[in-house]
Amino acid sequence: EAAQGGADGLLITLATLGRVASEVAGLGVIARIDGTATRIGSHVTRFERISSVEFALAEGADACVVNVFVGVENEDEQLRKLGETAEECARWGMPLLAEMIPAAALRGHFAPGQPQPSEEELTDQVSLAARVGAELGADVVKTVYTGSAESFRMVTEGASVPVIIAGGPCGDTVEALFRMTEDGLRAGAAGVVYGRNVWQRPNRKAVLSGLRAIVHDGMSADEAAKRFSK
Repeated sequence: EAAQGGADGLLITLATLGRVASEVAGLGVIARIDGTATRIGSHVTRFERISSVEFALAEGADACVVNVFVGVENEDEQLRKLGETAEECARWGMPLLAEMIPAAALRGHFAPGQPQPSEEELTDQVSLAARVGAELGADVVKTVYTGSAESFRMVTEGASVPVIIAGGPCGDTVEALFRMTEDGLRAGAAGVVYGRNVWQRPNRKAVLSGLRAIVHDGMSADEAAKRFSK
C-alpha cells in the first residue's frame, strides 16, 4: 500500500524489513536501530540502540534513524547515543537521520491530557533540538511541527541540515494533515515522515497519494483535500 500510494520509502525496524523485503523493493528504507520503550512502558525516553549500523547496511537499508529526546532527565545518554551513532555511520558511509524531540513536544505525544506548550515555547525547544542534532552528526533531522509556517521557518533556518516533519498521533483531519505539510514545506522543510497519521486511516493509500502530490508536485493542500481525502 505504501508503494501503491506513492511513498518514497519506509521507516522500519530491521527485523520487520527482513519479513517484507519483497514488498518494499524499489522503496527507500530508513532502518530504526533504537527503541527500548513502548507506549505502555514506564521509561518512554530511554531509547537505546538495539541494532548496529553494520547490520542495517548488511540488510540493505539506505539510512539509519535514532530517536533523541532533548531536555529530559537522561538527555546526556540520548546525546551520547547520537554522537556515537553518527561516528559509526560516518565510518560505514551510511546516512543518519536523527529524530529530535524536545521535552515540550512530549506532553502532547505521550500524554495528550497534559497542558500543551505555547507555540513560542515549542518553537524555541524544537529549534534547539534540531540544531543540536545537526551539530552532533545527523545528516537529516526529523522533528515536530511547531504550529505555523512562520515559527517552523525558525527551525529550518537554524539547522544546518535538511529538516523533515514528523507526524505524531493521528488526531487531526486529513485536511489538517495536508495543510501542515504544505505550510511546513513553505517554511523550508525538505519533506515529511508520517506514521500513524497515515497508516491508522482507512483511506491511507489516498492520503499517501495526496501527500506525494503536495511534496513532489507542489499541489496545494486544498486541492489535495478535494482529490484525495475521501
